[in-house]
Amino acid sequence: MSHPEQLAAEQQHQRDDDDQQNNDENRAHTTVGEAHQNREGQELGELLELIPLGAGSEVGRSCIVASFFEGKKNVMFDCGIHPGFSGLSSLPYFDEIDVSAIDVLLVTHFHLDHCAAVPFLVNRTNFKGRVFMTHATKAIFHMLMSDFVRLSARQQPKAKGSEEKEEEEDESQLWDAKDLKAAMDKIEVIDFHQEINIDGIKVTPYRAGHVLGACQFEVNVGGCRVLYTGDYSRVADRHLPAADIPKKTPHVVIVESTYGVSPHTPKEEREARFTDKIHGILGRGGKCLLPVVALGRAQELLLILEDYWEKHPEMSHVPVYQASALARKAMTVFETYINVLNADIKRQFEEKNPFNFKHVQSLNRASDLDGNTGPCVVLATPSMLQSGTSRELFENWCESSDNGVVICDFAVQGTLAREILSDVKTVKARDGRELQLRCSVDAISFSAHADYPQTQQFLDILNPPHVVLVHGETSEMARLKRALEAKAVADGKEMNVFAPKNCQSVEIRYRGEKVAKVAGSLASDCLPVEGQEVRGVLVAKDFGHLLVAPEDVRDHARLRTSVVTQRQLIPCEVNIDTLRFALEALFEGMHAVRTLRMPKKSSFKNEEDDDENIIEEKKTEEKKSLTKGRKTKKAKKEVAMIKKEEDEEDDDDKWEEGVSIDNGAVTLRKAKKSDEVGVEHVILEWASDPFADVLADATLSVVLQLNREPETLKAYERDHAIAMKENDTEAVELLRFKMAVAMLEAQFGKAQKVDEKTRVLEMNVDAKRVTILHATRTVACDEDESTRSRVELALGRIDEAIADCSYARRVRSATTTGGGGATAV
Repeated sequence: MSHPEQLAAEQQHQRDDDDQQNNDENRAHTTVGEAHQNREGQELGELLELIPLGAGSEVGRSCIVASFFEGKKNVMFDCGIHPGFSGLSSLPYFDEIDVSAIDVLLVTHFHLDHCAAVPFLVNRTNFKGRVFMTHATKAIFHMLMSDFVRLSARQQPKAKGSEEKEEEEDESQLWDAKDLKAAMDKIEVIDFHQEINIDGIKVTPYRAGHVLGACQFEVNVGGCRVLYTGDYSRVADRHLPAADIPKKTPHVVIVESTYGVSPHTPKEEREARFTDKIHGILGRGGKCLLPVVALGRAQELLLILEDYWEKHPEMSHVPVYQASALARKAMTVFETYINVLNADIKRQFEEKNPFNFKHVQSLNRASDLDGNTGPCVVLATPSMLQSGTSRELFENWCESSDNGVVICDFAVQGTLAREILSDVKTVKARDGRELQLRCSVDAISFSAHADYPQTQQFLDILNPPHVVLVHGETSEMARLKRALEAKAVADGKEMNVFAPKNCQSVEIRYRGEKVAKVAGSLASDCLPVEGQEVRGVLVAKDFGHLLVAPEDVRDHARLRTSVVTQRQLIPCEVNIDTLRFALEALFEGMHAVRTLRMPKKSSFKNEEDDDENIIEEKKTEEKKSLTKGRKTKKAKKEVAMIKKEEDEEDDDDKWEEGVSIDNGAVTLRKAKKSDEVGVEHVILEWASDPFADVLADATLSVVLQLNREPETLKAYERDHAIAMKENDTEAVELLRFKMAVAMLEAQFGKAQKVDEKTRVLEMNVDAKRVTILHATRTVACDEDESTRSRVELALGRIDEAIADCSYARRVRSATTTGGGGATAV
């Protein structure tokens, strides 16, 4: 049977009894979320779906999947095992989702219930995403998982047939050393407060204060911020700072509920009670067992014991043992990552290494204490007494009333640690024997999990609209849910609190922030101020938005910009000077241009043939006698001079004269009749955009108008040039009047009255009578001021076109884009 099939079969029985209840509660949760949005009278917005594959109404196998935008982006938070189960039964419910759709796995810390299923997920499923954890977490994860796989291999069945043995090995050993190595190669590291973008998923870790390297993860997808606390503590201890509080309010907070509504006793009181209990056990000549996790709380307890032994010299003869080679090896990690410890420890490191314990000895195995009948203190793993050194020592010592056990961590349901706290009289040994429980059992929590006051204060500061409770037993989660809801009502806040079970989805509708960041040249040109209008191309990228200039689109998106150059050929016999003269009446920013005409396709071949002929002629000439050498050189020189003169005469044919409008936005070139085009013509060319299209249309209109322009205007232009040369002022003024009449008639229609003596022109423009006194450039129209202004502007442009400096007035260009609206005639 394959791993996924075994996993599905083995975990199914854990869900059957709860299916109906889960479905009913799931519907209730969904209704609450939707009702909240409907009350606001807004659109429901985007969908966020949260599915606990573990840690849903239980403590263990933390694994939460968040799906954004209907599954387009999927994030998995943590991937651990359940300490109360073994083999495949201890894994999260991976069969409930498509693991291949997970984009990224974010591991908060190195405890087994949060990370021990990572090698299985990475190597024994079709997971294809990326994996992230902090630097310290990755370092300790490798040590812890190496120890875990070694212990798992040691517990393999030793007898039975090969097939049956292989099947049991597959069940009990979830993964091996090769899987761990492959997982380590895949894991990437991230630092506190560092933001990374994983294809649109923005991830930022914050300190969690739980164990060394532990973090909370804030995930931002498309403006929806989700904060997953993992295991966290808002109270600093002897070596770790308190958990951070993100600056921005999340839309959803997924928070642990380990202690429900229970408060922790103050730290000083806990430490005093802890040392008093140990002192009492040792005082009656007993042995004290402290079951601990190898890394995390063990270091905190060692710091407390070292300090107590230092202050009480009478205890110096009592040995303190640390029965964990792993903890000793991991101490180098604590010494390496001093920068993530609290300020007190950093100050101590300036004088000495606080983790170099004077009163603590190493213990390799439980059997090393067989001959020791005196009092001692032993910190042994694991903390839940399921196996290992702590279980062995417990079975050896539990039947003596002199001895004592102090449970310092949260006791998970279904473990021996939880069982002995329930006032039982007997326990069952691993070999099946029944043992009398006569030793004292106390619980003094040094668990760095948030209690109710911490959780309440944390959520009051963040004030999220949605809270999802995980990592807590059903009863504790239910009490915490009611307490948080009651607190929100009392404070006048709207807060939806969800307490899902495993595989029960929570659907939340949200309206994420829509923020567009100005980037590229648009941002460098000027800093926008409040109320200022900014124009650009809005680029949606990785569920975020950027406002960029059109030319910068290729730098910020996968799109590639291109320019469509439009070219239009128009038959036209009007010379380029006349065209420019007419266009200058309409536009400013005119420039003359010369463009090299493209050679004919056949000309390339002809040139090659000519070169070949020249080479052949040269060879022929070389064969001639030496007596004719001088004549040959002279002849060649004459031919070259003639050819140079012909080339100079043909230069004009190689160039096309033209005009450029608005710094090259539109170009108009005059071309002669050719074999390809049988008529004289102009070529209109522009890069297509709305503004250039308007300029091109206006230019085309001028060209077409000049094509049917009366010959009299051309004659006026010639006569005007002659009169200017002869300084005939009266003739110049009259010809200018005639040219103005011709151009105004071309634009507005036939004039009603033209008096050349007084230089007065009367005409109808849009059915309104307009009178023009050309001598003074006065335009009168009693019927409509806008019509008068329009004609006056046209007259001014005509004056500019014919260089009448004494009357030409400065007018705004149709091609000017700044300083108000542009006006075109």
